[in-house]
Amino acid sequence: MGRKSIADERRTQIIQAFYLCVVKEGVAGASIRKIANEAQVSPSTLHHYFKDRDEIIEEAVVYFTDEIFTRFSEKITPHADASMRLSRGLEFIFSKGMINPEHTGFFLECCVAARHNSRIRDTIAQLFHRFRGAIMEHLNSMEGFARLEEGQKKLCASMIVALHEGIELQWYADPGQICLGDALTTTRALIQFFIENPPCIK
Repeated sequence: MGRKSIADERRTQIIQAFYLCVVKEGVAGASIRKIANEAQVSPSTLHHYFKDRDEIIEEAVVYFTDEIFTRFSEKITPHADASMRLSRGLEFIFSKGMINPEHTGFFLECCVAARHNSRIRDTIAQLFHRFRGAIMEHLNSMEGFARLEEGQKKLCASMIVALHEGIELQWYADPGQICLGDALTTTRALIQFFIENPPCIK
């Protein structure tokens, strides 16, 4: 694989600077000038690579989603056993590597920005689509899950995403009341219960 182009490196530099600005000041406070200062480029250079701030938000969501999926794959790929892959995958999504003040705060800010911008909303929708797809792909290697109907599989994947996002939001708001280890254990049990007692979907 060839070296990244100067343009790609500069875009990544700006995206990372945007992330840092959002972590410090929120999306509302992450002005073009502040992003440029953080990236150590001029505002005109920033405009050369991105047409507006919304495009930076869209690409930032994709960039950090790709990073998450890379780390997710690194956790599960070494394991041949399906149950072990599931276990390692769940451990990752409920770990401080994925649920932490900076990362969680950043995505919450992007979700707020998506409320009034369909482009950003579509990008976040794709994030959840990838999340559900990855879950289904890895659960499919488990005998019990593979026997489920397609609609049941999708519902199970959606349930796991909902559990993760709900726990993440509650942890962010009140970390002293949420134990990520307990959430992980409960999610494992719920997946097993779902597989053994699949709902009837019309």
